[in-house]
Amino acid sequence: MRITNISIALQLGSGAYAQQAPAPAAAPIDQLSTRFDRPEALQGWREHRVSGFSAKWAEPRVEGGALVLRPTSSGWFEDMQASHLYREVDGNFIVTTRIKVEGTAKALPQRSFSLAGVFIRVPRPGLTAANWQPGKENWMFFSLGTAFPAGTPQFEVKTTHNSLSTLFISDASAAYAPSAKWVDLRIARQGELFSLLQRIEGASEFTLVEQFIRPDLPQKLNVGITAYADWDSAAPIYPDFRRYNTQAPAMNADLVARVERVDFRRPVVDRFPLATLDPRISFLPDVSQRRLADLTRN
Repeated sequence: MRITNISIALQLGSGAYAQQAPAPAAAPIDQLSTRFDRPEALQGWREHRVSGFSAKWAEPRVEGGALVLRPTSSGWFEDMQASHLYREVDGNFIVTTRIKVEGTAKALPQRSFSLAGVFIRVPRPGLTAANWQPGKENWMFFSLGTAFPAGTPQFEVKTTHNSLSTLFISDASAAYAPSAKWVDLRIARQGELFSLLQRIEGASEFTLVEQFIRPDLPQKLNVGITAYADWDSAAPIYPDFRRYNTQAPAMNADLVARVERVDFRRPVVDRFPLATLDPRISFLPDVSQRRLADLTRN
């Protein structure tokens, strides 16, 4: 596995890691894993819909052995909401989706911020357009497609706390050389630590892209997939969030995402108070090595 230059974050508290009591065993989540090879595979998945908000994608369908997502002009940014499919997950998890993201006419979308990938979000039960209030969105995603400038192959990572979004964009040229490839996108949660990894078709190893510490996120999260597209059409509405959420912008979206599967499992290594995955700079290298092996295995 390739390890990028991710900053180290220590959170030792009052005692050393070796003295911490192990967390109780969590219920298995492997049964949530789904291969989208038949229409019935969508059973058990929930779709994010808010009464009074406009639709942000065409109805998800299983076609040709994959889940097909076709977003309208939409985006997840601050209080702007798009669409997503999810499972409800309690506690630590590793979620991996195998996805291919293309434009409607070319291998890569040509409208800015047109991407699809893994999405996790704090539930907001009972939310409607009538009771919606700004400043209450908390989520994170890891997606593939084109961000900015449009037509450039990129990964986008975005983390949002109380509707304040911070985005990170990195190169994804290898995912489109010479044409769109299948890519495994992964988010692993271990307590407040979230690790984001990717593996492009043909690669044997995962690459660590980012890590975040989000102690604000609750135990129970909505975990799944999203697709959004065409910031060019949504931008003129920003920052009128209510108008954006309730009235669809112009429809110039240019993205088709195909999802082969989404896999869920529990991490086998307990929370570790060091964000780095690199055993060479760990004060407990054997634990870091086991954690590294766990987060990067199939």
